[in-house]
Amino acid sequence: DAVRVSLENPPFKSKDQREKDMNAATVLKAISSVPDKEIEKVINQLHNTGGTTALCDNLMKYIYKGLNEGRFCGVLLKWHAQTVGVAGLGPIV
Repeated sequence: DAVRVSLENPPFKSKDQREKDMNAATVLKAISSVPDKEIEKVINQLHNTGGTTALCDNLMKYIYKGLNEGRFCGVLLKWHAQTVGVAGLGPIV
């Protein structure tokens, strides 16, 4: 639930960098706390929410942000692979 909530209304269009950074930290903390065996389940729930891929798209943006910053890389690569496995290539583009 923490992952879903943190992805629902991301401040992508905000001009406040501090707000963006705080939300990114929240998302990264939430996904890094999910046990490996639960990752696919969480992504499936995100993918099936609201009939769109919006949450998986948002997730992928944060995965790339974390990878770019060199944070939680091992965890993020697992999330990346699972997200592509569930949602396809759409969230990457």
